[in-house]
Amino acid sequence: MAGQAIAVETLEIMLERGDYQAAYAQAQMLEADQAGDPRFDFMFGLAALESGHAQESVFALERVLVAVPEDHRARLELARAHFVLGNFEQSEVLFNTVLAADPPPKVKENIELFLYELSLRNKMRDHHLSSFAEFTLGYDSNINSATTEDNISLPIGLVLSLGETSRELGDEFAEINAGINYLQLLRKDMGYFLSATLSERQNDSYNPFDTRLLGLSGGYIYQASGQSFRVPLQYQYLAVDRDRFRSSLGLGLEWSMMPLPAAQLVLFSQWAQQRHTASEELRDVDLTLLGFGLSYAVEQFALTLSLSAYLADESPKETGGEHFGREYSGLRLLTSWRPHNVHEFQLTLSGQQTEHDALHPSFGTIREDDYRQASIDWIWCFNAQWRYSIGVTHSRNDSNLPIYTYTRSQQYMSLRYVF
Repeated sequence: MAGQAIAVETLEIMLERGDYQAAYAQAQMLEADQAGDPRFDFMFGLAALESGHAQESVFALERVLVAVPEDHRARLELARAHFVLGNFEQSEVLFNTVLAADPPPKVKENIELFLYELSLRNKMRDHHLSSFAEFTLGYDSNINSATTEDNISLPIGLVLSLGETSRELGDEFAEINAGINYLQLLRKDMGYFLSATLSERQNDSYNPFDTRLLGLSGGYIYQASGQSFRVPLQYQYLAVDRDRFRSSLGLGLEWSMMPLPAAQLVLFSQWAQQRHTASEELRDVDLTLLGFGLSYAVEQFALTLSLSAYLADESPKETGGEHFGREYSGLRLLTSWRPHNVHEFQLTLSGQQTEHDALHPSFGTIREDDYRQASIDWIWCFNAQWRYSIGVTHSRNDSNLPIYTYTRSQQYMSLRYVF
């Protein structure tokens, strides 16, 4: 027992000199024996809060208030912990309770600063507009996702010679991306959102493969009891060499919740009509997609892990285009590490398996593809509005039809400004 008492005294000394990380480690070792003692719980809660473990801080400080309801110092730190976690309503109630107890002037001044920040956040929550613009330079080893083969053998015994634009083409590119998002809550738990994005890529030498992608989305949002529902109506327009290639119109449904303080679960679905230009109308399909996403933040290692998976079916609409119908499934894993507030490293791994619905008219077999991609990115947020990033992406598609087997690598650097 004497040893435990000395350890608690050491914990208090660590807190007094501001060594919060060491104090948190010390408190963890003592928690099994000391939890329930208001003095220890307060020190544990403060150490956890100051060392970046806000959820543990909440648990410890709530134990203090159960034992000593009039402990406004613990209530103040609990308000700060809820603020850090984004539980703004609980935070505001606690701050106002401490303020009503007539704390010292310095404490009162700090509380008023927090309450002012909360009022600003409430306004942003009810009405929020954000936008960005990004410029990217890079090199793409295979801008047309084509094979390296010069000739392809057909089942009927003929050998098809591929022209230059049907084989792998590498080129430098410049890309502009921009987007705008608007959220308006009509009441605390419901509202609507609008968004628009534009992505345009210009190749240096092969302009026929220049692309322009426009996306529009808008819909209804409902959020309550830690859950959120979104019903977006989505439109997408793709142009190749400035001419329309494909457009898509669809309806989505998204549901998300936080089963744990550091975890988020998302279920999503989409139904869309994909329609091509008249010369490519055999490609027209109706899309049905279902999927889920799960993310988890590991605070002590500054890591965020995200996993998503989906199943989709594209049903052909035109007679003669049955081989464009397909079923596919995919998986994506993202690991984000932020060792410092301004630096972030991301590793993304993804894969997709596809099986088409009917025999390919030229090869007399059903096409099957196995696609894989890996990317590494470094992001430097050197101030609140500017972000610089560099990255490398490598992808490979293996197909039972050799003409659709290819590899592709991209290297880029980009600069983004957030308005």
